[in-house]
Amino acid sequence: MSFFASLREKAPFLDRISETFTPVLTRDEKFKLEYKLPKGENILDDINADLSFLHPSTRSRNGKSPVSPKAQQMAVVFSGKVYLTPHFILFKDIFDQSSCVLILNISTIKRVERSPSASYSCALLVTLYSGTQILFQFIGLKYRSEQFCELLKAKLRENIPNAKTLPKFLDTCYSEFLIRKNILGLKDTQPPRAGLGQQFKYPGNPVLAREKAKLRLWFEYFRENGRHLSLMKNPTFHKLIRVGVPNRLRGEIWELCSGSIYLRYANPGEYEKLLIDNKGKPSQAVDEIEKDLKRSLPEYSAYQTENGIQRLRNVLTAYSWKNPDVGYCQAMNIVVAGLLIFMSEEQAFWCLNNLCDIYIPGYYSKTMYGTLLDQKVFEAFVDEKLPVLWEYIVKHDIQLSIISLPWFLSLFFTSMPLEYAVRIMDIFFMNGPKSLFQVALAVLKINSDDILQADDDGMFIAIIKNYFQTLDQSAHPDSPDMKYRQITKFQELLVTAFKEFNVITEQMIYQERSRHEKTIFQNIETFVKRTQLRHMPRTFHLTDDNLSNIYDIYYNSIESHKISMGTGSSNMNFDIFVQFLSKICDWCKPCERDSDPAFRKQKSGFLRRLFDDWDTASIGELTLNDVVSGLDKLVTPDLLESINYFFSLYDSDNDGELHREEVLQLSEGLLLLTEPWKSGRYVDLLTKKSIEDDIAENIAKEKIIEETNNGDSADISMEQIELPTGVTVDEEKYRAEQAERYLKAASNFLQRSFEYAQSLDIAEEVDLIDLSDSDDGETNQEDKLQKKKKKYESIKANAALDPTHPKVIDLATFRMIILADETYELFFAKTFRLSIHVDESVQSDNNKNNALRGMFDGILADGRRVAEQVRRRVDSVATRNSMSSVDSQTGGSLQATVNTDKYDDMDDFTSDQQLEHEELLNNPWVDVDDAVDGKEPVRQERAIQALPPQLADHDLIEFEA
Repeated sequence: MSFFASLREKAPFLDRISETFTPVLTRDEKFKLEYKLPKGENILDDINADLSFLHPSTRSRNGKSPVSPKAQQMAVVFSGKVYLTPHFILFKDIFDQSSCVLILNISTIKRVERSPSASYSCALLVTLYSGTQILFQFIGLKYRSEQFCELLKAKLRENIPNAKTLPKFLDTCYSEFLIRKNILGLKDTQPPRAGLGQQFKYPGNPVLAREKAKLRLWFEYFRENGRHLSLMKNPTFHKLIRVGVPNRLRGEIWELCSGSIYLRYANPGEYEKLLIDNKGKPSQAVDEIEKDLKRSLPEYSAYQTENGIQRLRNVLTAYSWKNPDVGYCQAMNIVVAGLLIFMSEEQAFWCLNNLCDIYIPGYYSKTMYGTLLDQKVFEAFVDEKLPVLWEYIVKHDIQLSIISLPWFLSLFFTSMPLEYAVRIMDIFFMNGPKSLFQVALAVLKINSDDILQADDDGMFIAIIKNYFQTLDQSAHPDSPDMKYRQITKFQELLVTAFKEFNVITEQMIYQERSRHEKTIFQNIETFVKRTQLRHMPRTFHLTDDNLSNIYDIYYNSIESHKISMGTGSSNMNFDIFVQFLSKICDWCKPCERDSDPAFRKQKSGFLRRLFDDWDTASIGELTLNDVVSGLDKLVTPDLLESINYFFSLYDSDNDGELHREEVLQLSEGLLLLTEPWKSGRYVDLLTKKSIEDDIAENIAKEKIIEETNNGDSADISMEQIELPTGVTVDEEKYRAEQAERYLKAASNFLQRSFEYAQSLDIAEEVDLIDLSDSDDGETNQEDKLQKKKKKYESIKANAALDPTHPKVIDLATFRMIILADETYELFFAKTFRLSIHVDESVQSDNNKNNALRGMFDGILADGRRVAEQVRRRVDSVATRNSMSSVDSQTGGSLQATVNTDKYDDMDDFTSDQQLEHEELLNNPWVDVDDAVDGKEPVRQERAIQALPPQLADHDLIEFEA
């Protein structure tokens, strides 16, 4: 083992140092995350200042006595920094940044006035709606203080409309109710609407929990340090939370700690609007919510009634519509059910928002990546902090995540009795997600002796389950000291978690998450991909590798969708669909003609037609299954199937016929699809064969001349043929020939379409020729007949353009027209299919303008086909020379004659038919590839079918000497 490897094994913390993870956040993002402020609360200005908090404790109960100057002088002064955002003034002390943290909503400010000061450049006395006064004494240059004051003045004006909604909001805060009733003496004040516990009782025994004593402590704190939107947090605040929050105040304290109270104030009425706007709308999330409603904390009586179920349904449904990326995830119902015991529906809704966004992101996503990642982090902490226990767990193959996953996912609500779970939640909302790891480690630490006796997962689960059910029992029942016997297991759990494992920090969690994040995301993506590929529709022409490649390209095209996180829509809209096809289809890739508006419109029209055909659900979006099914149709190797599908794209009414406008649209679609070959960006097999033939012809001539000059035999083997390295190709020639061929094919298609189209008013056309007898003379009758014939011929010739004489083509006619043209026939047989690259990864096409050069280089690199053609040509010349030699010796001639003995109806085989027959038989489209592939020579078959019936079964040609 090397020195560095040995050192790394002995000092594993070196890995931690090298991989320290700090979230890449801006100053504003860190600021909002630390103080749980809403989005948009960016820092506008900050300045050093001293703060004095002057609470109205010296007021009389009738509220008429002002604060005395002596009380102002005795106020505690904190030095720190003041931050100004669009809706908040935030102060934090410079000592330990926790002795005094004031988060003040500007809407709560009633008056701001300058205060005279001899020691400071500027001082502001801020009076709140509650009568509390805050003195800000700015430290630094005077112009900076004035600048801050002017900006504050502008924001105060902007917040006037928000201040008008403050009284209605305060009616929902229980802390305000306490002050109004006990300080202001308003006896008629009604408590605000709270959670289900107000009606169905709160968990636990209020006497044992000392609810009244805790409530009095919080009342004193509110009176001296403000409340809700103007609360100052100091060490006493954190201590009161650790001691325990009274049930009636728990909902508001959770709101304050999580920052959801700021969201609720900033978005009045949004929760109710979500419910009203989406009432009765179906969704997958709503269906899943209905399945889990009655499985949400069934031990609590409220969730056995319609009232409790309806509240839970409302919150979960509203959140699923607000955040469709998350929608609904199992265990979310458990957490919301716990929140609703202490919160109103609106409070629970906004608290759930911050839970999912700030505290436990990814826990309730579609892939639950946050929970899976934190399980790896937890295992790393167990390995580090409890090495003996971890070694035993690994040795006995105990799956720790089986027992720990529900702790994190349900935030301990399903693991321990509710009265203790909510105490964990108190600290969780105050300290953040590190509390979950601390409590989980404490559970394992306390039960480590029993766990070391477990042999399997079942015993491990039983030990932990029994522990949670006995949290109210004494942790030291056999101790002689009464104080120790009075310590419960839950108290022991809190002490162990937040003192012994206080070393677990947010930075350590970020660090461990960064170490395992990549592995977790890769595992999730692999699992999701394997699952989706398994459930894809059946395909006939796409292989497993094709499907895997299509999957990758599909999700790479949808940049907003994160597979590992399960966020963003996985469906493809039309714009993304165009981008997707441009990555795999030659005819959809960007080209120079895209700058032409007419071409762009033509291209968009065809792609929209294709998109609508693939959109089987008619929702304006394509799923992965839709795309796979659509591509499977496009890449079919069957010629007739490809022709049929293209016809069906334009047969909008599915009547099996295309009218004039549809035929014109179809011709435009063919022009669009063949544009890359018409422009010479790509080449088809006919052009390739032409290049090969020309190269072979040149090489053969050189070989024959060489052999003739040497006087050797023309018997040449494949090994003797070498392709010349200096051969050049006339690219413009082949590009022009290919362009001319495609233009001619398009012209012929339109001409033949209207030529062979069927008229929809044949009866009327027949009636144009009147064959009935007439009393007029023969001359007049003949003249009329000739005129009618001319008129009929004229109308017949222009019927395609005459709207009064509509024509249609059916599928059989369309097939005939395509098969009659070698370019279009080859296009549907091979070219179109080969232009769709579902078998290769997406790469940039840097040589799209050098398609001919690339093909020529390929021919030279692999010259077997050319060499074979060279050999055939040389052998043919040698054979002709040999036969000429024989002919000269015998005095005869080699000729091709028609064997007239084998049939008697030679006269029926006209000269025109012979020419047509020879032309079709000699067509160069039938090549060696077709014979090797076992494909039927279509054009030769049509040539034979063109013969008269009496010749079809005879041998037509024989060779005689």
